Amino acid sequence: MADLLSILSSGAASLAAQRAAAATASHNLQNANTPGYARQRAVLATTLPAEQAGGAWIGRGASLAQVTQARDRFLEQQLPAALGQSARSAAAASVLEAVQVLDPEAEGGPGDALGGLHAALTQLSQAPSDPGLRQAAVAAARTLALSFNRARQGLEDARAGADARIAGDLSEANDLAAQVAALNRDVRAARASGAGEPNDLLDARQRAADRLSALTGAVPAATSEGDLSLLLPGGAALVAGLGASTLLAHPGPDGHLGVRLATGTVSADVAPGGELGGLLDASGGPLKAAVTGLDQLAWAVGNQLDAAHRAGFGLDGSTGLDLFDVGTTPAGAARRIAVSAAVAADPARLATATAAGQPGDGGNVLALLATTTARIATGQGADLLAGLDATGALSRITGAFGAAARGLAAAAAQDAGLADHLSALRESASGVSVDEELLEMERAQRAYEAISKVIQATSEMFDTLLKLE
Repeated sequence: MADLLSILSSGAASLAAQRAAAATASHNLQNANTPGYARQRAVLATTLPAEQAGGAWIGRGASLAQVTQARDRFLEQQLPAALGQSARSAAAASVLEAVQVLDPEAEGGPGDALGGLHAALTQLSQAPSDPGLRQAAVAAARTLALSFNRARQGLEDARAGADARIAGDLSEANDLAAQVAALNRDVRAARASGAGEPNDLLDARQRAADRLSALTGAVPAATSEGDLSLLLPGGAALVAGLGASTLLAHPGPDGHLGVRLATGTVSADVAPGGELGGLLDASGGPLKAAVTGLDQLAWAVGNQLDAAHRAGFGLDGSTGLDLFDVGTTPAGAARRIAVSAAVAADPARLATATAAGQPGDGGNVLALLATTTARIATGQGADLLAGLDATGALSRITGAFGAAARGLAAAAAQDAGLADHLSALRESASGVSVDEELLEMERAQRAYEAISKVIQATSEMFDTLLKLE
């Protein structure tokens, strides 16, 4: 009777093991389309020790040893860096791609306006006293100023858009960092219970870590306690064990955002990677360089025209007047530049003559024309553009920006290809195959049915034995 009871006991334990296998396969099927889910497998083992009966050992069935995850450690180590780099180049490329104000083929830009001013001054040189031509020349000067204003504002709008995305990404990153720290605590508690690996918690932690890698370029580092720490580029810890630091936005000298890492009461500047790094790259790199170049060009063009204009005389005998107001420093000149109030109010004050009282004298118009093709001299606050005329300087600015945009677009495509390839390999190693899980379900079902028959036969034998007694 004791042997029969042992069979019934081991049969019940084996049924539980097969139920676990079926439940694990079912769990996999239910999460076949869940992002970040890693396939699980119930590992069954022979129950030890076996039972000694006379001169032999009789096995005691099967039991559930553990439920494992299918993860390739080699791939998992490569993915965070690939995800971060792909997100970084994609974010930077998307910011620059949206900027159209420096497109040399776009109408109404500074290039068109410079050509328009040259054409208007050329016509005015033939009839300096013509009111219509004077009005057209002042309008062309106003168009040039507005083209600088619009281009500068377009670049600032792009930087402001990057700042808005940075603020949103920082909020998401802080939430995820706190989530990873909380999951570290939950994983510790689950492991302390002795029930094996909490695979679903590990999946949730991995999903949060993957997104943090894409947002900040953080790379995971396992600790001896089994926690997952996350380190930013440069080594600063965003998550360390059960604690999470906070990423803060702070304005730089130009008013645009940088990033600081606060741990407790201490904070320091950091250079994140991932999407945040890409946004900072675009805003503080090509966009800032274009803003600086445009300011320097507006400053140089305005001052060169002003110098020539101050030397001439208007129809009313006025002299010493500026044609443009550009401010006192190159910084912000493209935003500030405007036709001077005196000339805008009365085109007769446009200094076309080389001497007073000579309405037909267009000598100073030729001086104004010469400035549009003159080379920018050093020491004028536009040293980056020195040696170039206005058109050449504008070509340098737009060419550098275009080259940066094309380079980032190419890098984004290459980085995305690598990240997609590694993600596909991860899916192949860890993803759920519906057909495979259905086979696992069928195997567990058949084993369950067979063990049920063993229990049924043992029960009948037990009943027979009881009747004999």
